[in-house]
Amino acid sequence: MPNTITKTILEQGERNLSVLVNIVGDGSGDYAAAVLIDRSDYPDATGLKLVVNRVQGLIGGFSALLLFDATTDLPIAALPDAEPFNFDWHKVGGVASSKAGAGYNGDILITTTGLGSGDRGTFTLSMRKGGP
Repeated sequence: MPNTITKTILEQGERNLSVLVNIVGDGSGDYAAAVLIDRSDYPDATGLKLVVNRVQGLIGGFSALLLFDATTDLPIAALPDAEPFNFDWHKVGGVASSKAGAGYNGDILITTTGLGSGDRGTFTLSMRKGGP
């Protein structure tokens, strides 16, 4: 059985998108800039931009980096191993994919470090959909 990423939509509206992410490692190795959130899976009339307002959860046995996909990927948050995290940017307008510069497409990527057999992580991404 390969590593698995399971996503559950908690909220999907015209403006908001919240996704619960569960990761289970099987020892087959790390994810390297794997697409976690494919912006085209959540269509609406407001364009490609996603704004991350909050990331909260806990991962155990590995660490992870969330990035916006672009010509030069833009880091969103470094998720620590075995420490609860709550990155909350909603009061400052969030972290926007359009700040990634050239080649951004709104996708969110994940890179893991140390993902081994039996390692698990669960976190929620709370986002806002925006225009180009």
